[in-house]
Amino acid sequence: MINGIILNHFATNINQEIPLNGKEMQLAMDKTFPDASWDLMCQSVLHREGIDIQDGNWELEFLVIGGVKKVLH
Repeated sequence: MINGIILNHFATNINQEIPLNGKEMQLAMDKTFPDASWDLMCQSVLHREGIDIQDGNWELEFLVIGGVKKVLH
């Protein structure tokens, strides 16, 4: 994966890779309004992939930028 996020599902301990499109990457990396931008990115992923990042079942692991993993939380 070149750009995206990697999550870990609490119940199953299985990692989930979610590729992000350009706009979602911009929102994920926004420093001006990080909370609002993160919410918009999560809504976009839910609509596109059907994965609700904010439902409390996922632990944020990595943000992948240009193929390089960066610890997310």
